Amino acid sequence: MSKVDRAVIVVFDGLRPDRIAGLMPNLEAFAQESLWFTEARSVFPSMTRVATTSFATGDWPARHGIVNNAFHRPQIVKGEPLDTSNFDHLARLKAAEEAVVTTTSLGQALARAGLRMGAVHCGSAGSAYLVNHEVASNGQWTFSVHGEAATQTPEAVREAIARCGPLPGHAVPKYETLSYAARAFSEMALGPDGPDVALMWLPEPDTTYHQFGIGSAQAQAVTRAADDVFGMVLEQVAKHDGRTAVIAMSDHGQITTTFQTDITAEMQAAGLPASHRPDDTHRLALTRGNMGEVRSLDGDHGLIDAACAWLMSRDDIGMVFARDDIADSLPGTLPMSLVNQGHPRAPELFFLMRASDAPDGHGVKGTCGLIAGVPLGGGMHGGLNRYELKTTLIMRTPGGRQGKDPCPAALVDIAPTVCDLLDVPFEATGRILPLFEPDKATVGTETLSTGCGAFRQVLHRIHVGNSVLIDHGGRAPETGPLPAV
Repeated sequence: MSKVDRAVIVVFDGLRPDRIAGLMPNLEAFAQESLWFTEARSVFPSMTRVATTSFATGDWPARHGIVNNAFHRPQIVKGEPLDTSNFDHLARLKAAEEAVVTTTSLGQALARAGLRMGAVHCGSAGSAYLVNHEVASNGQWTFSVHGEAATQTPEAVREAIARCGPLPGHAVPKYETLSYAARAFSEMALGPDGPDVALMWLPEPDTTYHQFGIGSAQAQAVTRAADDVFGMVLEQVAKHDGRTAVIAMSDHGQITTTFQTDITAEMQAAGLPASHRPDDTHRLALTRGNMGEVRSLDGDHGLIDAACAWLMSRDDIGMVFARDDIADSLPGTLPMSLVNQGHPRAPELFFLMRASDAPDGHGVKGTCGLIAGVPLGGGMHGGLNRYELKTTLIMRTPGGRQGKDPCPAALVDIAPTVCDLLDVPFEATGRILPLFEPDKATVGTETLSTGCGAFRQVLHRIHVGNSVLIDHGGRAPETGPLPAV
């Protein structure tokens, strides 16, 4: 017999757990009567679509294949990265490789057990796709705030419009989107005939963190608005009898950008044929953010060697990871498998801009370098700083434990835990979290370091039973100001 009748999951995109107190009274009160995993962690890269797919599959990127928010596949998308926020790019990936996600999802496991999943998704079209990548085949539904062309189940968008009116605009902060999400979730997912797993993915506070900064007045106000939506969800759940598990979570955190480097221009000035929009003369493909990939489009290992040495020669680079098969030949790099990467789609190199735990101008801890993507001073994520990796994970289950649990947890643990609550078989890497009895898993830590010349990097990992989580990592020494670039 299942432990619950239904699971309701609310995702606050980008919410740092240290930005709850004083801003989110509904979530604070919920935490008091629930089980808060205070040491929950994201994935690497700590990007939304990588995190989305890790949550949805219970597997790491090495298995599910979404190795970054954007990654180069020139045989599919030429002259630019394959952008996983782009619905058309994902459709082209599926047509070329038969599978966008290369492992099984929560939605598929539920469908095999005759259960339903419904999602009201207000992030990118690609994230809506990846949260249940075979949703139509599963006989389930995902609503995307971006409209009928941005979901595999356009009938869900038509139903939302019929019930809730025209789709909202996309002004930031996204108050209109939050209000619409609340109405659509209430109408389509929270009634007595709603799906067995009901998911709502809110785009805030992530979007406003990016645009205005983590500690900005705009971010504080929109965080309160997102909390109001959560309060509505709790009220709706309370109206219906039954055993309902409620999960409040985030996919990653954010840190503040304090300096910017044009990596493309700097590499080209050094004589490296690199570009984030590669052509026949630029054979090293890059991606950008506060981390990126370096990929040789013609298999030239000499170029990879040169790019790796160039990265490690710079003061603004924080970490460099190499694909496992070449890591030994690139002194100073760490193998990708240490951060649960290594899918065949992975590039030769991942690099991170340098980061710090130092506070920004608002007193918010965590700063980093930026290549591109947000206004300088805005929030960013993707790297391995502790404030990017720490996530919110609070679970309330009928008859379950309450309080704060310091035992580390990961995004990949959520789907297996939901399946266990619903008595659904599910094969995944993640473990079932201890919601009813204290955790008996052995917890240990390890520190790995390497370097070449003046470049040294450190990676901290956590072992929980047979699971390995990333705690944080960065340039050594791990304290001190960021470079002025």
